[in-house]
Amino acid sequence: MRRRRSIVVGVDGTESARDALDWAAAEAAVRRLPLRVVHAYAAVPSWAVLGELPQPYENVGVPDVARSVTEEAVRRARQVASELEISTRLLIGAGAPALLAQSGDAELLVLGSRGPGGVRGLFGGSVSFRVARHAACPVVVVRPMQPTTPGRSAARVVVGVDGSHRSECAVEFAVRAAAQRGVGVTAVHAWSPRGTADLAAVTDDWSLAEAAEWRTLQRFFAPWRSRLAAAQIELRLVQGRAQDVLVAESAGAALLVVGTRGRGSVRAAIAGSVSQAVLHHAGCPVAVVRR
Repeated sequence: MRRRRSIVVGVDGTESARDALDWAAAEAAVRRLPLRVVHAYAAVPSWAVLGELPQPYENVGVPDVARSVTEEAVRRARQVASELEISTRLLIGAGAPALLAQSGDAELLVLGSRGPGGVRGLFGGSVSFRVARHAACPVVVVRPMQPTTPGRSAARVVVGVDGSHRSECAVEFAVRAAAQRGVGVTAVHAWSPRGTADLAAVTDDWSLAEAAEWRTLQRFFAPWRSRLAAAQIELRLVQGRAQDVLVAESAGAALLVVGTRGRGSVRAAIAGSVSQAVLHHAGCPVAVVRR
């Protein structure tokens, strides 16, 4: 009998991680999957080398504090879904490698993002991007809630489409997520004029290029329409850089889904820059789906 895969969530006691935990617990409950809570800690923390003892560690050892992080996470997850099947993993090591090691048999890996600002913000962003780019399963980064004016795709699932195989995986994930939530999908294709239309500003060529991009988007998404049941699909062709277009569309959305090839070619690095930008600036949780 095939063992059920789990929703894996990384926790570290921060508010960002608690948001990720709430999201992961709700997702596990809806999918009827177990939740695996993972916390990584350093065997020799920096304060031990410096000879400084922070307040939380005065009367207990590092493993005790680390264990309390997972115990608090389990209690919080139970508040979201009381019947949830929950397991914990307490690991020694850095956060990104620990989470990546757990991604091999995971259905989905969820972690928080501390957002921009300061050394911790940059560190948090680097961990989320590294995990999203190299995990063996889809990764959802739950960004801090920010006051924002909802965009035209508010409460919908937004997916970036570029016509490549990378997009196929992202669209499949987005269609499933939208059907699960009973909402619509907004498929966004960003494009920029090129060639003679760009250099000579020939209106007819510009229109032809736009029409060709629109046909590509429609043709690419056609097979997915029948799989979304009652949820509505909206196709959007927007001129501009992909990361700017997707960030703007994400304001108030239920989820933003992007694809990535992972490491490799120059084109993969460009695709990676798009996913990195949305991980830092999107106005909703971001799912990164590798081929």
